[in-house]
Amino acid sequence: MAEDTRDGVRVTLEVRPNPELRGVVVSGANALPSVVVQEAFSPQYGHTLNFGAFNDALRALNSWYEERGIFGSVVDADLSEAGICELKVKEAEVARVSVRTLDRVTGEPVVGNTRPEVILRELTTKPGAVYSVRRARRDLDAIYSTGIFEDVSLVPTTSAEEPGKLDLTVNVVERKTGGFSAGGGLSARGLAEGALSGMVGSCAYTQKNLFGLNQKLAVSVELGSVEKLFRLSHVDPWVGSDPYRTSRSINVQNTRSSGNAIHGRVQDPGPEEAAAAAGKAAAGTGVAVQRFMGSVEYTRPLAVGWTGVAGVTWQRSGARDEAGKAVICDCYGKPLTFSTTAQQDVMALGHVRLMYSGSGDSVVVLSAEQAVPLRNDWLSMTRLQARVETSFPVVGPLRMAVAAKGGLIEGDLPPYEAFPIGGTNSVRGYDEGAVGSGRRYAVGSAELHVPLYGAIGGVLFCDAGSDLDTGHTVLGDPAGTRGKPGTGIGVGAGLRVDSPLGPWRLEYALNDRGARRFHLGMGKSF
Repeated sequence: MAEDTRDGVRVTLEVRPNPELRGVVVSGANALPSVVVQEAFSPQYGHTLNFGAFNDALRALNSWYEERGIFGSVVDADLSEAGICELKVKEAEVARVSVRTLDRVTGEPVVGNTRPEVILRELTTKPGAVYSVRRARRDLDAIYSTGIFEDVSLVPTTSAEEPGKLDLTVNVVERKTGGFSAGGGLSARGLAEGALSGMVGSCAYTQKNLFGLNQKLAVSVELGSVEKLFRLSHVDPWVGSDPYRTSRSINVQNTRSSGNAIHGRVQDPGPEEAAAAAGKAAAGTGVAVQRFMGSVEYTRPLAVGWTGVAGVTWQRSGARDEAGKAVICDCYGKPLTFSTTAQQDVMALGHVRLMYSGSGDSVVVLSAEQAVPLRNDWLSMTRLQARVETSFPVVGPLRMAVAAKGGLIEGDLPPYEAFPIGGTNSVRGYDEGAVGSGRRYAVGSAELHVPLYGAIGGVLFCDAGSDLDTGHTVLGDPAGTRGKPGTGIGVGAGLRVDSPLGPWRLEYALNDRGARRFHLGMGKSF
């Protein structure tokens, strides 16, 4: 206020304190948590408003949006005389989401093979949600991980029908998802047994986007001198788009695989003709196991890192000699099957698995199987197994990996279903199954990994395993008949070579009985 006086103009300034900040009310914020607002402004509650501190709090809210890649900011702040501040927030809400398939050469829109709902169900960014760059990146990764697209991009544009909101377009370039393949090589068993008889030829047809639903269909055939395989499988990675992301796999397969891990290749002084007449495996030959199986399995994520699996399997199995003839006894006259009169064992198995995969390559797998005797001649058997793996740094680039696994079987046990111990993926330094064959088993392994050069690494290892004194409880005692010790230890060193197909392993091991053995394998040792 100004007034004239005899001495001149007198100016009077009236000073009023800022109001006391008593609370903050936010409108238009769907993504911004109230706890973030409280943390920004609560230190100022009950104090005279300080515009410097107040502006810092506003910047903190805007920073929260920026750090998370969320399209949002504070656009207005109004302070009432009562000390209540009203903040107006503007967030970019998604109005519509659409899918567009592009030609891989021209980039022009084309009619795609994949149904739009298969793509849209992978998105966590739905209409009505606030657009987030971080969430959009996760959505892109989820779509790309289906394996049926060469390229995926997400384009936000201002909505023409709803101003202030965004329309999202998912652009996809489809890849070729079906085809035939053929090849040849060594089977896993052939590698493990070091046998040239493990040579196999194979052919397969796969379709990874059946009916445009991202369902997988595969038909494969493998033929070797001993091992044979026919498999038909169908996988639906997301059954009915249910909210739990349940997947289903259906498999039908007919296999013939080596049974040497249990029964070995043994000599017998008796004539081969007599052995054949008695339904025995011929002297000096190996035993193969023929299995015809059908299964249905459902898999569902349970929690972070945890997955549950449940399913049923029907199996008809029996023993064959290397010529493919059905046999019920080995050359010692010991039974090869449980149902010795029918020459076939039938099981209806219900099974469940609980799996955990965490940081540091930690893995836990727990499984249970129950064979239900739906008919009098069907087997009744309970099988439980557990496996634990982890790895951790030791010194510098050195890394230690440790694993333990074990299991037990109760009930009707065909000899070929016993647990084989020893070999490339068990106790190294022994042949496949040469430590023991039991109703129960336990195996522990430790490896020290040393990087050498590029994709080549070295490893020092120690394995130990036991049949827990159950070899003699297996029908026909195949372990005792063949002089298996029941326990064994192996130590050694080897090389790892990473390849596009997985790690190749060349290892040299010494066992606790003084025998030495080279092991050639592919994949992890445990």
